Amino acid sequence: MIAQKFRLQRWRVQKLLKQPNNKKIGFFIVKYLSNKVARNRWSVVVSKKIEKTAVARNLKRRQVYEAIRLTDKDIAECKQGFDVLLIPHKQIVTCNYQKIHQNVRDIFKFLSSIGS
Repeated sequence: MIAQKFRLQRWRVQKLLKQPNNKKIGFFIVKYLSNKVARNRWSVVVSKKIEKTAVARNLKRRQVYEAIRLTDKDIAECKQGFDVLLIPHKQIVTCNYQKIHQNVRDIFKFLSSIGS
């Protein structure tokens, strides 16, 4: 799990859901908006349409947060200052952690390219 300061508040998640800035990267729809904080803030929304049981939804959400935490340590040159909302597709149920981690790395690369 990532630290509280790196997570989005609920009202920001609702604001991001209404934003038109989105991009499909791997298993995720990435919605993003710049913020005035010197770090990225993240949120992962796993719908009941993806998986019926809360246990399975929470497992995938925790795996995504762990991949974010590890990738943030590895990639220090990523551009900061974004609120990022990740909405996974149905395919995430069958994929393993390595694929999730690779998709999160691709998201970090995408965020770095926005500022360039």
